[in-house]
Amino acid sequence: MNKIMTNFPLPIITPRLLLRKPIMGYVDANEYTKAVTESMDELRQWMPWAQYHPTVNQTEEYIRECCANWILKSNNNIGLPLWIIEKASGMFVGHIVMWNIAWDIPKLELGFWTRTSHTRKGYITEATNALTRYCFLQLGIRRVEIRCEAKNVRSQSIPKILGFQLDGTLRNNSIAVANGRHTDALIFSRIDLEDLPELEVKWDNTTKDT
Repeated sequence: MNKIMTNFPLPIITPRLLLRKPIMGYVDANEYTKAVTESMDELRQWMPWAQYHPTVNQTEEYIRECCANWILKSNNNIGLPLWIIEKASGMFVGHIVMWNIAWDIPKLELGFWTRTSHTRKGYITEATNALTRYCFLQLGIRRVEIRCEAKNVRSQSIPKILGFQLDGTLRNNSIAVANGRHTDALIFSRIDLEDLPELEVKWDNTTKDT
């Protein structure tokens, strides 16, 4: 795959959600900052970047890096992020990212989080289902992975619900954010859409990536 020329028609639309690129400016930066701030107690257990309350300016810097990644299709440590927007309210309810991309295979990994006030609504499951379909059908991806700490029960429930296969446990694979100790990681994968729960998903294939 020629990563620079790969087209990503967006947004991705599901019955309840819209997945789109972040937009530079105060609105997205402020909404993201509020979501992270309200969710710190949950996020700081698993996310190394969630150890302090971000300012709007810090979030705006992050969004600019995201936008640069989308232009270059960069595979650095922030990947290609998408905002998860609740269609009914227009609220930012979560974040899902394509990263660790191997364009030559091609394969990638999905990562995600949701704001505390919108947990247990199935939003991350819906967004992950939609983006998995998009990866296979639009991008021609051959393998989609989801990795998480073995103790992160809520995160591992997503690939299980969506029928990802547990490939294995990577023992002492990383350092736990919560306590600084070595921890195991679980790796789940899909190589096709077989038995993926049904979901109405659409995107505009005539839209040019901008």
